[in-house]
Amino acid sequence: MKGKCICVLCLLCLLCVSCSVDLPSYVIPEGKMEDILYDYHIAQGIADAKGEDVEANRYIYVQKVFEKYDITEEEFDSSMVWYSGHASHLTQIYDRIGKRLERESQAAGLNIPDEDRYARFTTEGDTANIWSGRDIFFLHGNRGENIYTVFIPADSTYRRGDYFMLRFGNSFIAQERQQESFVLMQVRYANDSVVASTSMVGANSNVTLNITKEMVTDTCDIKSIVCTFYYAFDESEDDKFRLWAVTKPVLLRYHDLNDQQADEDSLPKDSLKIDSLQTDTTTNFTDSMSRSTRMSPDELRESQPVERKINVVEKRRVKLPNQPQRVKPSR
Repeated sequence: MKGKCICVLCLLCLLCVSCSVDLPSYVIPEGKMEDILYDYHIAQGIADAKGEDVEANRYIYVQKVFEKYDITEEEFDSSMVWYSGHASHLTQIYDRIGKRLERESQAAGLNIPDEDRYARFTTEGDTANIWSGRDIFFLHGNRGENIYTVFIPADSTYRRGDYFMLRFGNSFIAQERQQESFVLMQVRYANDSVVASTSMVGANSNVTLNITKEMVTDTCDIKSIVCTFYYAFDESEDDKFRLWAVTKPVLLRYHDLNDQQADEDSLPKDSLKIDSLQTDTTTNFTDSMSRSTRMSPDELRESQPVERKINVVEKRRVKLPNQPQRVKPSR
């Protein structure tokens, strides 16, 4: 028995060794690469916030990051080429970067990012997060690795008139001219009609696309939702390293609650309760309820007669406007 346990442990060790990937000597170690990318994106964010000469400021600030960590642009690019070819490593790095940003934002007293709040929605309910793609993915600025599509078929939880919002964080790694990216969200219906929303992405920021309830149709069932991410490429600059990182995508589906009305016919007849006020016993209220036409809530309230009570004082008569005079009853 003891020998079998030792064999199992040996096999597990061999599997772990075989699954691990040794970094080439020219690749920046993972821990250091995480710090570089963290400062890299902070630097780009500062450049974007200035709003003037963004491309020039990006280059200047990124070069300062390289100086801080004593690396060259070529070393950074070569390392990123290797990491982008080993997506699991790069995904883990960006996951840790996201958590660092979240911790520092909370320590600074900043609000939780919207995409984090939206991601807490489940796949059920009137507002649901129906995203089924990867939480982090990377697109390259070259042909064949510059497009990512998520196809989401509709199910029984979808309703006619549903509308949608796609939101995600994004960041670029490109020292040279930054290529634009495009995002397309489509709602496809059973009759093959399509409603779409598109956006061009050219900055390191959160992106939101909406297909509003004014855009959708409530006369046909939804067949599917399709989200496409496209990173434009330039064949003349195919040797330049460019990477687009998309993080924390959220796709919310909203039910149009304003169009939902209670079906009165589906309610049991004995579940309709009359107002708790005393009614005039001389009027048969059930007769008014037996009409074949439906009544609005306002009509229902107006049709329900209510007893009008008069406070009677000894040896005093009270007359109400438009009402016949009532005399104190004899005892």
